[in-house]
Amino acid sequence: MARSVNFVWNFVNELSQRSIKERGVFLSAFDTHPYTKGAGKELVLHSQTLQCVAGEYVTRRKQFKKVRLNWHKSAGGVCRSLGWIPVNTGAAQWKNG
Repeated sequence: MARSVNFVWNFVNELSQRSIKERGVFLSAFDTHPYTKGAGKELVLHSQTLQCVAGEYVTRRKQFKKVRLNWHKSAGGVCRSLGWIPVNTGAAQWKNG
């Protein structure tokens, strides 16, 4: 799941960068939802997880005042990012207790 989350982070990063370059508009977390709609089935992630990743990206971009943040890498090696998975309590399901 961490690789899928990194993939979404990188996609939103590229989408945001292209929006700023082509239209001069910073995307909000709400603006990225139509672009990630339906990707949850392919990436085996819940839709709220995709929304959390987009929200976290926008928060960090504003915090560091950058147009583009670093890519999250999933491959092995020294420059690998640690995987993180945002957990939404609204999307949690309990099975067998």
